[in-house]
Amino acid sequence: MRNILLALLLTIGLTASEVEIDERTTFEKITFKSKTPLTQEELERRVIYTNIAASGLALAWGTAFWDYFSISPVTAEEGWFAEDTKYGGADKVGHIYSTYIFSLGFSTLYEYWGLEEEKSMVYGPLSAWIFQAMMEAGDSFSETQGFSYEDIVMNTVGALFYYVREKYPEVKNKLDLRMEYLPAFRDGDEDIFTQYNNKKYLLALKLSGFKSMESTILKYGEFHLGYYTRGYKNSDEYTQKERIAYVGIGINVAEVLKTMGWSRTSKIFNYLQLPYTSVPFGYDYNSQEYVAPYSRPYHGYHN
Repeated sequence: MRNILLALLLTIGLTASEVEIDERTTFEKITFKSKTPLTQEELERRVIYTNIAASGLALAWGTAFWDYFSISPVTAEEGWFAEDTKYGGADKVGHIYSTYIFSLGFSTLYEYWGLEEEKSMVYGPLSAWIFQAMMEAGDSFSETQGFSYEDIVMNTVGALFYYVREKYPEVKNKLDLRMEYLPAFRDGDEDIFTQYNNKKYLLALKLSGFKSMESTILKYGEFHLGYYTRGYKNSDEYTQKERIAYVGIGINVAEVLKTMGWSRTSKIFNYLQLPYTSVPFGYDYNSQEYVAPYSRPYHGYHN
């Protein structure tokens, strides 16, 4: 998750810009919107250039600010969701979500430039996967990271889920992949991209996607299936570690806002879950106990 910020920067279009003075808006200029419509062949070349530039920037960033190329290539056996893994598996679900969001960003950019929708929904997740793969390649030269095949697998899941959701409207109308995030900045945990003690990841099944419910009050409801961990990051500050899978019922915030006429604003809540807008029933695999809704501190038990 640490590289979400990079993806947001990359999705403004890392290609060569036109140098002539023109009448495009500032936004159109910084997103490299062409003054005249481009052919599909020209747009596909832009996709290639964007991938090259994005990959180069990822490696340059990692070299400048992380510890890329400090050692010879190494692999890392990170495991999946076991109790003794680094983040209890939260980072693995994070890879699914981040690649999914990267896919959205790249696809939106390509379509904005004029690429056909069918091609955008393919090239977007492919670009996201390549970008993540280059980050993983850089990790292999990092003393603190190492190449993780588990991350590659999860990146692939995120890219494929985006494609399937865009390809089949029935899936998009019914299923969202979201992150719930409630910030809590503490010493040593300022990196928002790895604040797994503050995040939850979930799939939401939206009742509004079912025709039998789209005209009833039930359209504002949804069912959740989620996962989160607590106490793995900065574990010395926590009294216990938690790995919690949960099911729940929630409010479809996007549907509520859409009904109020805020259709454009509502779209962000297809990707983000507002804290405390659901009732989760969980199971902690570490303590082997059921977890009643909000019976534990949101960010875990601190020392």
